[in-house]
Amino acid sequence: MTITARGTVYLDDVQLTTDPQVYQPLRWPKRVSVHQGIGGSVTIQDFGTYPADGKITIGSGSGGFLEQGVVDDLVGMKNARGATYTLEDWLGNEFEVFILSFDPEPTFIGSLWRYTMELQIVEIITLLGTSYGE
Repeated sequence: MTITARGTVYLDDVQLTTDPQVYQPLRWPKRVSVHQGIGGSVTIQDFGTYPADGKITIGSGSGGFLEQGVVDDLVGMKNARGATYTLEDWLGNEFEVFILSFDPEPTFIGSLWRYTMELQIVEIITLLGTSYGE
């Protein structure tokens, strides 16, 4: 079964077949430590956020699917050693990412697949449509 690509998420030149149902592009843990002191005091050391600490979770959820050709491309990209890719989305974000995991799951609907993927941010090029400077 073939469906026409209409997704607005690209990983390099690979267009995801449908828009993800699960998409978390701004998961950045804050570098912080909290120390409890005597008499109820607290010391907070806040070191901020860094783009390279961020991860992007993306997936089909229950309603989106990838075509076989897209799955083949993404498996090859994941298996390439040390390779990074440009992720672009409909929010105006552009990230350089490394594929930490890509887990395609077959369905009984022809050659359509569900999937989950986790990407490590290497660099932020644009964030929400605005150039990002570190």
